[in-house]
Amino acid sequence: MRLSSGKGRKDCPTDLRRVKIRREDDKVLVFISNDLKRSAAEIAALYKSRWQIELFFKWIKQNLKVKRFLGRSENAVRIQVLTAMIAYLLLRLAQITTPCKLSLQQIARRISLNLTRRCSLLELFSDPPDSMEVNLLQNQGSLELAYA
Repeated sequence: MRLSSGKGRKDCPTDLRRVKIRREDDKVLVFISNDLKRSAAEIAALYKSRWQIELFFKWIKQNLKVKRFLGRSENAVRIQVLTAMIAYLLLRLAQITTPCKLSLQQIARRISLNLTRRCSLLELFSDPPDSMEVNLLQNQGSLELAYA
């Protein structure tokens, strides 16, 4: 099979193949591939693994604020992607080594809001005290300052 439009034939002169896959939830996915040797199941498995990579980079773009690349060279892009991946791994490590039930996105937000504050991860991920307790602590602090 080949693309039928003039621009399609010009831009992609190679033979293509249409692959239909039915997922477990009965949804049908249709792919166009230039891989004429692999089976339909193998192409679907490749797509599935590629989709996990797409979701990973989507998470990085949304949560680590990598919207555009700062440099144009291959090395600059690699460094920025590797830095984002290291940040992701550090967040994931913080998630699995602490007893918190926060999502990775919530952990990233808490850390970004507290970058200048020096505290342990356990303190950072613990639930905030009751509002009554906060009011008492604030009042007690103001009394100490008034009489110091």
